Amino acid sequence: MIQPRIQLIENKFSNGEALSDQDVNTLLLKSAFNHINHFEMRLDELAADVAQLRLDFSELEVKFHHLESRFYALEGKFHSLEARFETLEARFISFESRMEATIEKTMKSNKKWTLGLMTFCLTLFKIIDLVIHN
Repeated sequence: MIQPRIQLIENKFSNGEALSDQDVNTLLLKSAFNHINHFEMRLDELAADVAQLRLDFSELEVKFHHLESRFYALEGKFHSLEARFETLEARFISFESRMEATIEKTMKSNKKWTLGLMTFCLTLFKIIDLVIHN
């Protein structure tokens, strides 16, 4: 719509003729139209970039949810492992108590046998000594 008039103005300017106010206004309108077209193209690019960012963020959100579920699963495994360690610790403490009791019982028994054997030997030696000296 403006293009034929622009062509006339360019020819007029090329020939060195003076431009009227209407010619200047037409050039300004053409310039404004070019700026609007440029801004519309930039706005379209920006809208496409925003749409791509939304898509990227949606994919990222899915990945974060997946990662979060993996952390929850890992946390569950740690709780299970912690429970196993507590069970193992309780069993070890029980085993340790039984071993201490067994060792103590064995030591008492060994002391009794040792004292009994020493008493028997001393008595035997004393009897032998009395028999030999008499």
